[in-house]
Amino acid sequence: MEFGKKTDRLKYLEDKFDDLLYVISDTYGNVLKNELISRLDITIKEFNSEMNNLFKSLKEKEVERQSLLNKHQHSTGSETIDKNQNLTDWEEKLKQIEESK
Repeated sequence: MEFGKKTDRLKYLEDKFDDLLYVISDTYGNVLKNELISRLDITIKEFNSEMNNLFKSLKEKEVERQSLLNKHQHSTGSETIDKNQNLTDWEEKLKQIEESK
């Protein structure tokens, strides 16, 4: 059953409501059934639309988050390189001594 298709949704709803509306008289049964199916179909469409928008928004925010994270990692890496290039001779010698330990 694929609820994305209108025909599948309507078939499912009709099958379920046939059992429930059996108790109601024939006079009101079809009118009530059609109204309920119509309202439920609209509700399902709205829910699907809201969920699609939510997932789209989550994907966009994840892409943005990853982009910011990558920028931060690159800027942190370049700062480290810049710091190493700005070392004095004395600092460079100390660094070499520390690395050789």
